[in-house]
Amino acid sequence: MGVFDLFGREPRQKSDQLNKDSGLRSKPDQPGEAKGPVSVFSPTSYDDVEHIIDAIKKGKTAIVHLTELKTETAIRVLDMLSGAIYALNGGVYEMQKNIFMFSPTGIEVN
Repeated sequence: MGVFDLFGREPRQKSDQLNKDSGLRSKPDQPGEAKGPVSVFSPTSYDDVEHIIDAIKKGKTAIVHLTELKTETAIRVLDMLSGAIYALNGGVYEMQKNIFMFSPTGIEVN
């Protein structure tokens, strides 16, 4: 059961698999913004959210596995990360059930 299943709605964008044709691309209109590598997180508690947000603020794309969390905690983590990514003008994508990608501004997934 994915987190979106609890709310009875589809994620904003869903991708079963990223490949070279639909990978991460920097927007050319964002000069001088260096984007770092992708960071993978498997939070074990709500307290781990701060580290994930710090990575996104540094320009890294974060892959977050919510599979280790209870449903209530996973919802809280997803809510906090969604608010942070909105404030940073980034994007959130559900890659698989309970696996999300949070990308900073200037990175888009096709």
